Amino acid sequence: MSNNTYTAKETSFWKFIQENEIEIPIIQRDYAQGRLGKESLRKNFLADLKKALDNEKPYKDKAMKMDFVYGSVEHEKMNPLDGQQRLTTLWLLHWYIALHAGKLDDEVAKTLNQFTYETRISSREFCDELCKPAHFNDFNGTDIVGFITKQTWFYSAWKQDPTIQSMLRMLGGTKVTDKKGEDIVDGIEELFAGKDTDDFEKYWERLTSDHAPIVFYHLPLKDFGLSDDLYIKMNARGKQLTSFENFKADLVGYITEQSDSELLGDEAKNSWKSLLDERDGIPIKMDTAWTDIFWVNKSNDNRIDEIYFAFINRFFLQELICAGEEDNANYLYSANDLEEKNGTFKFLYGNKSDDSQLQYSGLERYLYQEKSIPNSLFQNLSSTLNNYKPEILNCFPEWVGSKFAFIPQYNEDGQISTLGQKERVVFLAVSKYFEKGEFKDSSFKQWMRVVWNIVENSGIDAISAMIGAMRLINELSEHSHSIYEFLSDSNSKIESVFAKEQIAEEIAKAKQILNEKTRTDGKTWEDIIIEAEKYAFFKGAIRFLFTDEKGQVNDESWGKFDTKWGNAREYFDEAGSGVKDGIDNDKLYKSNALLMKSLLANCDDFWGKIWWHFEFANDATRWKRILISDKWRNAVDVIMGTGVTAETTQKSVEIVTEPLIKNLVDNELMDYVCNNMSGAWIRRTYHDYLAIWQSGYPSSQIVLNPILVQLKNDGTIDYRDNNRIKNCRYYKCVNKNVDFKYNNHPFLWYGYPNEEELDIYLMEDNWAGYKKRQNPTKDKGTKEDTHFCFRVTAETTPESFTKMLDKLIAQVEEDEQSKS
Repeated sequence: MSNNTYTAKETSFWKFIQENEIEIPIIQRDYAQGRLGKESLRKNFLADLKKALDNEKPYKDKAMKMDFVYGSVEHEKMNPLDGQQRLTTLWLLHWYIALHAGKLDDEVAKTLNQFTYETRISSREFCDELCKPAHFNDFNGTDIVGFITKQTWFYSAWKQDPTIQSMLRMLGGTKVTDKKGEDIVDGIEELFAGKDTDDFEKYWERLTSDHAPIVFYHLPLKDFGLSDDLYIKMNARGKQLTSFENFKADLVGYITEQSDSELLGDEAKNSWKSLLDERDGIPIKMDTAWTDIFWVNKSNDNRIDEIYFAFINRFFLQELICAGEEDNANYLYSANDLEEKNGTFKFLYGNKSDDSQLQYSGLERYLYQEKSIPNSLFQNLSSTLNNYKPEILNCFPEWVGSKFAFIPQYNEDGQISTLGQKERVVFLAVSKYFEKGEFKDSSFKQWMRVVWNIVENSGIDAISAMIGAMRLINELSEHSHSIYEFLSDSNSKIESVFAKEQIAEEIAKAKQILNEKTRTDGKTWEDIIIEAEKYAFFKGAIRFLFTDEKGQVNDESWGKFDTKWGNAREYFDEAGSGVKDGIDNDKLYKSNALLMKSLLANCDDFWGKIWWHFEFANDATRWKRILISDKWRNAVDVIMGTGVTAETTQKSVEIVTEPLIKNLVDNELMDYVCNNMSGAWIRRTYHDYLAIWQSGYPSSQIVLNPILVQLKNDGTIDYRDNNRIKNCRYYKCVNKNVDFKYNNHPFLWYGYPNEEELDIYLMEDNWAGYKKRQNPTKDKGTKEDTHFCFRVTAETTPESFTKMLDKLIAQVEEDEQSKS
């Protein structure tokens, strides 16, 4: 194709039809520009045609240049590959002007009869009847559609032919009104209302002259070196005029306008003109080479327009987000302005991030930079799709799987695959790689590894975070073909502050990969790093394997990598369940609790790291947070570097000095919490002690009450069954009250203390109710006058607590003796 020297031929419709017999092939869709619902499209297109005929801006003293017309020759007939809609409209325009100019004689009719439809017999016969001058001898110049449909040669069955319906609508227009209630001028007759024969004669003279005001370029497929298979592809996109087709026509029209704009200098205009190159420009590429890219993912009924349109919309969105000022140092829009105020962003982002249902309604929505589209967008799009290679499918990290599709796909139900926040960022990363140069397997894999690591571990759920991630990747993409070298260079600067922790990790890993230090196991550092990144739930975040307790990276910390990596494989299941495969349930629970216990025993700051922050759960999400959190560096370094066994954990427990942490590191407690209270966290409870609260069930708590815990541990008290956790010195609190037994007497720690109610009550047998005094006193003015109870204060110790319990028991005995 690159060796072909064929040059596209600029031609007018009249010259083209004189030289070619045009037949719209049966594989083409019906004529759709005249469909109902396309009023605005007709209005805009026809208005441009009339401006060209009237020599008005933007076509003053120059021709209106329409899109390319491609076609192949079959049986000495030219079959349009692309351009059917435009050719049909131009044919109707020439026929109508010839009729009103009094030029529809046998010679002109013979030329016009060079155009026909193979789609349906009725369409072909209708075109043929319009080219018989005698049929219009009685036409008075008004209501062309009414005149045609009342003729004896017009069969009533033709009204069911969608192409004929559309042709009549294009000729006569509709009564559809705009938002102001005014009729939309969407028919040729409406467009030329008020014109007389002299006007039409001038129009005809211009249309048939050597300097016609409306032209297009013709590219025969045979001469251009394109295959017939492309013809099938381009004409199997469905029968309706799609959003993408309308969009594409307007987009090419926009480029054409810019290339001729009087407001631009020669250099700028030449840059726009290069985009219209007849061999390598956007119009020809969109219909040929780029079509092949999307054809691979065609629908079951051979459609590609929807996925093509989705791709372009996603490309526009990323270019809008990454649009910069002239110095490219700052971005044009803040994240807040994009999300809250920018209409183009809101349209392209879609409904709740679902962009699969976008419908084209005009190019205005795409004019995002001072009501224009920057030339750079088209240059970037061209580079991206020209350099694209389908081999990228084999270059993503193994843990990514098949969840990302750079080229949109059709789902089983025919809908378009959508992109989540993360995938939008990766879409940009892939685009920018191809924008910067040609595909190389090694550099693309390295780039994608770094990108996915950043995307997966940076929290991109919010729109503002997605925008921040895109701008970071856009900055890094300047080095997308040598990302390791850039990251490892101490002189490299990254302006973005997004994902600083993960960026620091990627820098450290890049330096280790490139430092050429050998390993004794025969693997490269890149091999072993990738192996760790894809393991379990790590997904690219493995800094806990090569940083020390202070988060520093050096030769010594890398020297511990293999030990930590070995321990990580022991603690966590490759599938990401949080424990190693092949362990039965009893060992699984014990192993998990031991790991959690060791982590807590090595915590150096209860109030900063556990209170109000920590979640007791052995799932991938929680452990991922712990492993890469700056707060847990010291503890993670210990459990990964030393290893977790009953012996190592016990040694850690023995040196714990913080009482609150010492309360937590209890085997039975951790067993229960880890396996029965997923997502629990520590908060203050009703009597101002700490408790482990069950997520979603605030009435279910394990209270870390040091008085009861110590007395239980000493065997001084026991809990009632509804409070008891098997083999555990802690208790489960239900509805805030705690039932316990001391010296065979039932007691209740009341859950709602106030000025009247006190904390501890001696109960009737089986906790049937408060035990009442037989001889009430009037000394306290509280429940102490009528019940056996007392208040617990901050000064209460386990020893004073049991003395108060003994006192209540003695009072009961005295009370009963006094009654007898």
